[in-house]
Amino acid sequence: MSDNWILIVPKSPKHIPLPDNAQASLEHLERLMPDADEIEIVQNEHVQLFDCGSNLETITCPRCSANIGFDWWGEAMSSDHDEKVGFQLKKYRLPCCSTAASLDELTYAFHQAFGCFALSAMNPNIGEISNDAVCKIAAILECEVSVVYQHI
Repeated sequence: MSDNWILIVPKSPKHIPLPDNAQASLEHLERLMPDADEIEIVQNEHVQLFDCGSNLETITCPRCSANIGFDWWGEAMSSDHDEKVGFQLKKYRLPCCSTAASLDELTYAFHQAFGCFALSAMNPNIGEISNDAVCKIAAILECEVSVVYQHI
């Protein structure tokens, strides 16, 4: 059986919300998704990838929109990740047009995000989260956020 998650991640990868804001956003998410199997805060001192799992279809250049190959991306991911400090999000020359971009600047379909913090809802049973709900959570966390739909 497969599982689905909705992950809400600050757009700034190193941002960790204040503890009271994180708790308030968690409680808000619990009210929005009462049928979820589990809702939790995921927090790490190092930047990690909040991936979309098997939903990942394409990775494209933010400048020229050319497809970035999964082999190139995998090598860049390995090069960028350090066991002691997580993802460094260094700039890499992209193979398409030589634009310099970090891994978090690439365009992922389905969306993925890098960060130290996320709100995670397992099997939320709501489909997509509404824009109003995302805006409310962003206001509670006091930062811009993005949504990752993960399927495993």
